[in-house]
Amino acid sequence: MVKKYINKLKQKKTALERIDELFKKAKESFNKEPKLSNRHAQLARRIAMKYKVKIPAEFKRRICKNCHAYLVPGRNCRVRTRKGHMVYYCLSCKGFMRVGYKAKL
Repeated sequence: MVKKYINKLKQKKTALERIDELFKKAKESFNKEPKLSNRHAQLARRIAMKYKVKIPAEFKRRICKNCHAYLVPGRNCRVRTRKGHMVYYCLSCKGFMRVGYKAKL
């Protein structure tokens, strides 16, 4: 029983490392081949779902929730701030997502 648990922890750790590596590759390849960076983002999302791992917040904001494209603010994504949240607007699918934040006083 303990061995299965340890094996699952190893799998989750490996999955997180793979997700991190895929996002690095997506960032590098965006200028040359945006379709390839979109594919890297889709693969990272699929790995996270398969191994039931949460994608870290800084990476989660880089994936469009509608078309699963890799987002780069100013290039294929518009970022605006509203009352208590940021709005990410994908320019390829015209979808948007809101991410909440609290302003520090």
